[in-house]
Amino acid sequence: MNHMSENSLYESIRNTVAEAQQKVYATVNFVMVETYWNVGKQIYEAQGENERAEYGAGLIKFLSEKLTEEFGHGYTVRNLNNMRAFYITFPNWNALRTNLSWTHYRMLLKVEDVAARTFYLDECAKSN
Repeated sequence: MNHMSENSLYESIRNTVAEAQQKVYATVNFVMVETYWNVGKQIYEAQGENERAEYGAGLIKFLSEKLTEEFGHGYTVRNLNNMRAFYITFPNWNALRTNLSWTHYRMLLKVEDVAARTFYLDECAKSN
């Protein structure tokens, strides 16, 4: 095998591996978004729409302690509140973009204006 074809073989294999890594990354991100949306939904439904402040805060604190104990640091009170807000802000699972990460959605939660949020959601999705 000459030097040039070794390099082209390497490039071909390199591209195959890089594409696979991107697919894995995108899949993991999407599964994370799906998980956090479902967690937010369950918390929202458990608290009830009125969110009974004292019970709601206590429930989040309890869940945070138990989930952190079992799964690690991703389940702080703040993160659980973000998950709940995520579900409230994006209640239609089918409207979520599969190519956006949890980081994108957390940023979008900070945009109060619905029209602006929709614009940014579309722009993020378009530019990947």
